[in-house]
Amino acid sequence: MLTDEERWEEFHKKNYNENEPHSSYAEEKEKLFPRGSLVVDIGGGTGADALSFLQKGHSVVLIDISEFALKIAREKAQKHGLSERLAVSQIDLGLHAIPVKPNSVDVVYSRISLHYFGSKHTTKLFSEIYHILKPGGGAYLTFKSPDDLDEMEFLKNIGTEYEENVYIENGQLRSRFTIDQFKTMLTNAGIANFAVNPYREEIIDNHGRKTYLLANEVTFKKV
Repeated sequence: MLTDEERWEEFHKKNYNENEPHSSYAEEKEKLFPRGSLVVDIGGGTGADALSFLQKGHSVVLIDISEFALKIAREKAQKHGLSERLAVSQIDLGLHAIPVKPNSVDVVYSRISLHYFGSKHTTKLFSEIYHILKPGGGAYLTFKSPDDLDEMEFLKNIGTEYEENVYIENGQLRSRFTIDQFKTMLTNAGIANFAVNPYREEIIDNHGRKTYLLANEVTFKKV
């Protein structure tokens, strides 16, 4: 059985596309960032979204479990002359806390990267994210949604139920929390000023076809 680190190393080496564009979600949310923000991008992989933030004048701390992905991200930033504003940290968030000082960042961003934990650990991550934000700072996070009925049917048939809307599939936890579950976790994390909404992101698949990713978006501000 592969470790999580080995699994993601293999994934990124197999699927890396040097021409990968930044996401439409990153483009949309960046417009809400304060100018010259310090952004923590959690689970940002090979840095497509992080690079777009750097090009918009922000500084980025990119966190990922994959050493290979972070190496690629560093190379991208260097190629564009932006490496001075990029810091990377290889860490398994299933085992370790977010390695960022409290009250130190303007934005925490994570796109489809945090749905690999149960509800207790996800609640802990929300608390950590809130902790590292500056007062007035904001979090923009998306998670795969149970509204993707085909994927939910797959997980129910192939996976083993770990808890409500969390399955073990091929040795890995996969959560598909509902909006109400997110609201409960955020409240339990001590966060009051939050919003949770369904989000449909337009993406282009590997064959150039337009499709949609169904997600739930969690946003909150630190007061």
